[in-house]
Amino acid sequence: MHRPAVDPRLSQGNFYGEMLKQHDAGGFSLSQTRYRPGSTLPRHSHESHYVCFVLSGTYKESYERRTRSCQPSMVLYHPAGELHAQYFDKTAVDLFRVEVNPARLRYASHSDLSMDGRDFHGGLPVGLANKLYQEFREPDEVSHLAIEGLGLELIAALARDSEGRKDRSPRPQRWLGQAHELVKSRYLEHLTLNDIAGSVGVHPVTLAREFRRHYDCTVGELVRRERIGFACRELLKPEESIADVAVSAGFYDQSHFAKVFKRLTGITPGEYRISQSSTLIPYLKI
Repeated sequence: MHRPAVDPRLSQGNFYGEMLKQHDAGGFSLSQTRYRPGSTLPRHSHESHYVCFVLSGTYKESYERRTRSCQPSMVLYHPAGELHAQYFDKTAVDLFRVEVNPARLRYASHSDLSMDGRDFHGGLPVGLANKLYQEFREPDEVSHLAIEGLGLELIAALARDSEGRKDRSPRPQRWLGQAHELVKSRYLEHLTLNDIAGSVGVHPVTLAREFRRHYDCTVGELVRRERIGFACRELLKPEESIADVAVSAGFYDQSHFAKVFKRLTGITPGEYRISQSSTLIPYLKI
C-alpha cells in the first residue's frame, strides 16, 4: 500500500491506497485507488477539496464526530482540511476521486462557492460523477474539454444556492448562441471551457451548466459530434483514406477514430464508406 508523508494533511494527488490510475485535466485531478479488505486509514485531511465516487465495495467513514456507511454509486464531498478516517469492510474497495483546483471554486466575482450536502445517493451529482469516470476510463482527444465541463457542472450541482449565485447576463440566449456557434466553427481546434467562456463573457461554471440545460449535451459532446460529422463528409471523398480522415478529424489514430465513430453512429467508418451512395448521414447518438 502506498503511504503518503506522515503529515496528516495530504497534498493534491496524494492518497492512501493503491493508485491504479491518475489524470489531470482542466483544473481537476482525477484518480482511481483501491483499498484492501479490512484495512483502516488514520485520521487525515487533504489540501484540496475533492469529490469521491464509490465504484465498488463498502466501508465506513468518520468525520466531524459523525460516521456514515459508504456504498457503490454514492458520491461524497470532502472539503479541504476536513479530518476523516476510513474503515474498510471484508471486500476490496475501489474509489474514483475528483480533486478540485481552488481556482475552480471561484466565480468571476472571486467569491468562494459554498458546498451544500456531504453525500448523495442519486440525482445529478451521481450522474455527473459517473460520466466523469467514463471519460477517465476511456480518454480521447476531446476528454480534456469533457472533463473540464463535467467537473464544473459537478461543482455547480454541489454548490449551495448555485441558482441564486449564477452569473447574470442581460441577454443569456445571445451569449449561449454565440458559444454554440463558436464550438461549431472551431471544433477541430484544442478548445477549453475557459477559452469559450471568456469569448462570450461568462464564467465557465455558468457556461457548462447552461449549455447542457439548453442543448441537452456538454460542450465536449458537441465537439465529438461535430468532428464525426466532419469525418462523415470526408469519407465521401474516395481519394481520402480512412487513416487520413482520422487525422483530419483530430483523432489520435485510425483505430481510435473507428471506435468513436461506431459509438456515435452505430457503424464503422468502412461500413459508412461502403454505403456512401446513400444521401443520409447516420444518426449521431449524442
